Amino acid sequence: MPYRRFCYPPGSMSTRAAIIGTAGHIDHGKTQLIRALTGVDTDRLKEEKKRGISIELGFASLTLPSGTRCGVVDVPGHERFIRNMLAGAGGIDLILLVIAADEGVMPQTREHLDIIQLLGVHQGVVALTKVDLVDPEWLELAHSDVEDYLAKTSLAGAKIVPVSSFTGQGMDDLRAEIDRVLAGLEVRKRGRFTRLPVDRVFTMEGFGTVVTGTLWGGPLRVGDPVGLQPRGIETRIKALEVHKASVEEATPGQRVAVCLHNVPRERASRGDWLVKGDALDPVVKLDVRFEAIQELRRPVQNRMRIRFYLGASEVMGRILLLESDELNAGESCLAQIQLEAPALAERGDRFVVRSFSPMHTLGGGRVIDVSESRRRRYRAEDLDALRMAEEGTQEDRVHDVIKTRGGQGLALSELTQQLGQPPDEIQSAVDQLVDEGRLLRVGRTRLVAEEPFAEVGRALEEAILEHEKQYRLRFGPQKSELKSRLKKAAHPETVEAWIRLEIEAGRLFASGDRVRRSGPDLKLTPPMKELRAKMLTELEDAGYSGPTQRSFLFPYQSDKLAPEMLTLLLSSGDAVRLPSEILVHGRYARDLKERLQGYFASHSDMAVADLKEILGVSRKQGVPLLEYADQQQWTQRNGDVRVAGRLLNASASSDEEGDPSGDESDDASGDASGRGPGGAPDHSAG
Repeated sequence: MPYRRFCYPPGSMSTRAAIIGTAGHIDHGKTQLIRALTGVDTDRLKEEKKRGISIELGFASLTLPSGTRCGVVDVPGHERFIRNMLAGAGGIDLILLVIAADEGVMPQTREHLDIIQLLGVHQGVVALTKVDLVDPEWLELAHSDVEDYLAKTSLAGAKIVPVSSFTGQGMDDLRAEIDRVLAGLEVRKRGRFTRLPVDRVFTMEGFGTVVTGTLWGGPLRVGDPVGLQPRGIETRIKALEVHKASVEEATPGQRVAVCLHNVPRERASRGDWLVKGDALDPVVKLDVRFEAIQELRRPVQNRMRIRFYLGASEVMGRILLLESDELNAGESCLAQIQLEAPALAERGDRFVVRSFSPMHTLGGGRVIDVSESRRRRYRAEDLDALRMAEEGTQEDRVHDVIKTRGGQGLALSELTQQLGQPPDEIQSAVDQLVDEGRLLRVGRTRLVAEEPFAEVGRALEEAILEHEKQYRLRFGPQKSELKSRLKKAAHPETVEAWIRLEIEAGRLFASGDRVRRSGPDLKLTPPMKELRAKMLTELEDAGYSGPTQRSFLFPYQSDKLAPEMLTLLLSSGDAVRLPSEILVHGRYARDLKERLQGYFASHSDMAVADLKEILGVSRKQGVPLLEYADQQQWTQRNGDVRVAGRLLNASASSDEEGDPSGDESDDASGDASGRGPGGAPDHSAG
């Protein structure tokens, strides 16, 4: 079976409390056998007692000769109640297969054992019941028939113990054999996360709603905050009970009753999951290795409607066969289960699939991915990814999942959901991959694979050079422009990380928020220098009565460089844009700040008329100047007057660098951040 190669990592095996589960055909004496072994009648319902058959799951505890105490789950044998049987079978460690000596192997014997094998239970004991009803010759024949049947199953070689629940014959031998098998049984953990599949819900007077199940991962403690998924209900544990005794803590493998705080009975049901933490999210798509049973009645068809069983839940859905159009008996393939309602699963979970109608078992397997990625049939990329998820090393799986996300990468917390494994299991693989250079950390927690990171770098380099070619008088594109341009291909943190690494390596140059590839300086040709000088002269001659941007550029309509030159002047602070799109020379903005500092040294407030008198401007010119001063926080409006702003007396060292308007150098890099002096936004011309 290919899916058996897929296993939990070293250290996931442990000895812990074990659950014994019955299996077998209706009326073969499962419930009577449990009563004889434990003294507990697991048939609780009036209808069960009236009809003499088990309808619901029954529970008991068994103390073995060694003193080991186990939980026992008694499942219904009737074909109509396979759903109930599956709800209890998910937590079984050792199977007690019950076969009546007077009837032998029957249809539900076979289906139950098919299900048990699909769920990964390969250890058990066979109880050959009702031996008091047959003679020795018949008993020998029945024993031989059962041996022949078991030889083709996972219970090949299991000991067959003849017993009678009516006379007590063989009961001590059966207890001893169960004890012996359990002593050598290395119980496999059923999960890495704290989860309890809810198989029963009831109300206990004076306590409230109680849910029960076999704890797959743990522990659970009184007072723990927990949730009911996929309902999304948050609550906490009021009390815990194991084997009808109150405990402060329950451990994996135990049958546990959990009393929940403030959860109405109608808001919980069989099939829910009691979970601790939020590392797992409910999903509606599961990638799996699916195997059809050996005695399949008809081939499993692609897109066939199914019943999906995991834990104690039953969810309708469809099975998408990714490698074939149909699956025959004993065959396996990669598939995607597409559910009609959310389910909670982690990597490695075993499941069973039955046909929608009429109901019979089709097969089952293991969950290999819970990322909810959309899969396409026969698509090599998807099949390779799933084979890696199924058979690859931990490092390879982590790398592959992150690589498929390209430049967007994944946060470490997202890997938990994608891989269906806890963070502590993933962290060591991440650290190794980072050390090897196969993964890069970007931002605080985001991870990107080496190959897509390089692809993002090539795209960024192309975008930067293209911008430089198109806008020859700009230092380069803003980081925000680059992030917006590549938003589908790369996460902003990936873009930021590449820019930082390139700057550190001396291959990229920054000025404010802009970056440049060609060199640290923006070089002006003689015609460009001439245009720059002409524009600055016009602005200087205009004084505080500057033109609007539109009127300033009007004479330069035929010059394609004019809008870009104005952008350069604005970004370097050589020109300043006031409110109402009025342009002034940069030195007048610096002069304005000095005049305001001098005025407020001896005055508490300023009106528009005061500014008119200081600068010799009209009201029409004075209002935009004061509004600009407000933007720079040199002044603050208070009704009809201004008071000194928070930044008025801030260091003006940048103002003392001199007026660059007469600079004849080819270096025109300036402050190309796209903001004017004091941080005014640059609404770039053109």
